[in-house]
Amino acid sequence: MIAIYAVCIVLGVIGILGWLVLGLLSSSLDDKEHLEPEERFGSVGRSVIAGVAGFGLAGMSASFGGWNDGLAVVVALAGAGAAVVVAGYLGVEEDVGGDST
Repeated sequence: MIAIYAVCIVLGVIGILGWLVLGLLSSSLDDKEHLEPEERFGSVGRSVIAGVAGFGLAGMSASFGGWNDGLAVVVALAGAGAAVVVAGYLGVEEDVGGDST
C-alpha cells in the first residue's frame, strides 16, 4: 500500500506544480489566457488534484505510523475528503450570478 500512497503523493505534487505554472503563464504572457487552469478544469480539477495529494499524504502518514492497512486506507480516504473541502474553500470564487455591473 505504501507504493500506492507514494504514487498519489507524486501525482498530487505534479498536479499542484502544474496548476501553479499554468496559472503563472496564463497571467504573465500575452495571448495565453487559454492556459488558465481555473477556466480549463475549474473546481472539479482543483478538487481532484487536492484529493489525490491528500489521499497519498494521509495514507503514507498512517502507514509509517504503524497503523494496519485497513485503518490506513480509511485515514487516507478521510485525508482525501479533507483536502477536497480545503481546496473548495481556498479556491477562486466562481461567478454564478453573471455580470456584476
